[in-house]
Parts: sequence; structure tokens; C-alpha cells
Amino acid sequence: MTDAAYLCAALASFAIFGSALWASHRFSAYDRLPRHFGPTLEPTAFGPRWLMVWGVPFGMVAILWVLLILPVLVPEQYLNGDPALGVVIASPIMMGAQVFTLFLLTRWARKQA
Repeated sequence: MTDAAYLCAALASFAIFGSALWASHRFSAYDRLPRHFGPTLEPTAFGPRWLMVWGVPFGMVAILWVLLILPVLVPEQYLNGDPALGVVIASPIMMGAQVFTLFLLTRWARKQA
């Protein structure tokens, strides 16, 4: 695994958890937040605030770190290509997913006021 993969995963982890910290403060007035948005980008289901603020980012970071650790456990003969590439690609995708989710939550919160 290359240093670039570890760097991307670390930066993505800090960015995702940093945005979760911001979201925890920003949405502290709400007990429930949208957890699913339909095709019109309107909320269709709600869940507890902790799940959207901390559960989803924790899941994303856990997947990133599993992508880093798994190639160490799998024999090299079963690996197809460089596993570091998957981490380098997944890191910005997960950061983008977190930004998009926070955009939707912020948009929803503005409509509530």
C-alpha cells in the first residue's frame, strides 16, 4: 500500500469527522433529521440526529479503513491490481457524499425556520 493511499484516507477521515462535528453543532436544535431524500430531493424518511450526524460518517470512515487493511490480510496472489488505487478513488467520493448530504440537510433546515 502506498503512502498516497494512507494520506488520502487520513485526510478524508479528518474532513468527514470535521464536517460531522460541524453538523453536530449546526443541527443540535433538531431531534430528528432526514435520513432519506427522494428523487425530488425532499425528505421521505426521518431518523435520530445522532445517526445522520455521526453514524453515516463513521460508516464511511470505517469502509475507507477496511479498504486499507483488507489487502494486508489477503494473499497477494488474489489481489487484482493495486488496492491503493481503490482508497485514492474512494476518499474523494466519500468526502463528496458527505458534503452533498450536509447540503441537503442544511437546505432542509432552512425550510424549517
